[in-house]
Amino acid sequence: MAAPSSSIAWPNRFSWLWLALLAPLLVFSNGRWQLAVAALVSPFLARLFLFSQPAVRGLAVLLLLHLVAYWILWWEVIPAPGVLYYIIAAAYALCYFLPFVLDRLVTHRITGFASTLVLPLSWYLVEILIQIFTPYGSWSSVGYTQMGHGLLTPLAAWVGVSGIAFVTIWAATVASSLLMAETRLMKQRALTFLLWIVAIAVVVSFARTSPPGETRITIPLNVTAITPDHEGTTALDREVRKIMRSGDMGHDALARISQLSSELNNVLLERSADAARSGADLIAWSETAGHVLNTDLDQLIADGQALASEHEIYLFMGLGIWHPGSQPPLENKVFAITPTGEIAWQTHKARPVVGSEAPFLPPGHNELPTLDTPFGRVGLVICHDLDFTDYVAQAGRKEVDLLIAPSADWTVIADLHAKMGIMRAVENGFWLLRPAYNGLTVIASPQGHVVYSEYDDDLEERVLSGQILPMRSATMYPHIRTYLPLLALLLLAGLLVLARRTPGS
Repeated sequence: MAAPSSSIAWPNRFSWLWLALLAPLLVFSNGRWQLAVAALVSPFLARLFLFSQPAVRGLAVLLLLHLVAYWILWWEVIPAPGVLYYIIAAAYALCYFLPFVLDRLVTHRITGFASTLVLPLSWYLVEILIQIFTPYGSWSSVGYTQMGHGLLTPLAAWVGVSGIAFVTIWAATVASSLLMAETRLMKQRALTFLLWIVAIAVVVSFARTSPPGETRITIPLNVTAITPDHEGTTALDREVRKIMRSGDMGHDALARISQLSSELNNVLLERSADAARSGADLIAWSETAGHVLNTDLDQLIADGQALASEHEIYLFMGLGIWHPGSQPPLENKVFAITPTGEIAWQTHKARPVVGSEAPFLPPGHNELPTLDTPFGRVGLVICHDLDFTDYVAQAGRKEVDLLIAPSADWTVIADLHAKMGIMRAVENGFWLLRPAYNGLTVIASPQGHVVYSEYDDDLEERVLSGQILPMRSATMYPHIRTYLPLLALLLLAGLLVLARRTPGS
């Protein structure tokens, strides 16, 4: 298929220049080194290249570039070994290549501004399908790239992270369509583009200043996030791996584990007591901050209950529990303890990481736990759970004021993973307390403002404290999220019908 006749001559002459500019930018359009401008400009350049080339050749070149770029940009972010990493990254590359295929083959059959919707609608639907059918949830959404400047962030309260991705891709599509317009249509397209910018600005301003629904004002809350000592955690993990390799689970081996665990947990309890004496109302440990043999669990929980009761605090203990000789051998749990020393509930990680965690942990529950307190309603998810928009949307529907998300990361993903958690706060209107071992601990508002944050290695004694007013913002997204993909699908289907009825060029 030849390049569409609606393209003017001068962009065609620079076809390979667009590709040369696209190649480095694509590496920064998502993943490890994401930049907001790269995410916006990459689809713009991709369309200029595709529509100035014969369809088959242009798409073949873009597919190859996508594969190489995705192998680079997700490096050490996707937790998969060897060849499996390249397969997963290639699958993502192919998924995000398909919208360009549809755009290239049908857009020139659609006249007017409606033609700019094919790429963003198909991109949006691909993101939704990835969230539903892959084990990594929303990790690949291009919407996260736009959180650095915060201009589009308020839209998440209405349309979620994939809605922000839609606007990002739409902006690139509109701009490239303007550039590729025939000279006689340039003024009309320019006016349309200007009206589009004004409309988006009005919508974003409304989303920023007028959150839907009412807010529920509560009293100030002093919160503390605690992560474990790196040295103690590393020494314990090393000993556990040694025992697992040797198969020696005798009395002496388990006694060493019990001793190392006790030393690590005692430090967590001491720091929790210090934080309580300093005025903390609510203390949360990071994911599996405490490590304990199943035979020692009751004593550790009793110590936590005594601490919470003595200081009249809410204590959320993130624990990794080892059951030697059992299958599955581990539990990743959080115990919620009230100021009276009672266990309000205990919850498993709902979405263990496929491959690295799922074989070793029991399946989690799909119900997000909550606890009503004088400071508002508190909910909790564990690390990877926060990456799934459908699961966390329960917090929005349950009107959670503060969501606690005990986490554990690695350096490469620290910033991106924290950003993903903050996006969930905007989508669902809650405050976020995210203690992150080996990552970025954050306390963020429902508007996405980071009030307190610190990298784990920079925290003094691995403790971050702050005071917040958990004033919840009611949002529309958790209530309408299931209808948005249906709307997008209907619109795209209508465009495809329109394209089929129009003769090709």
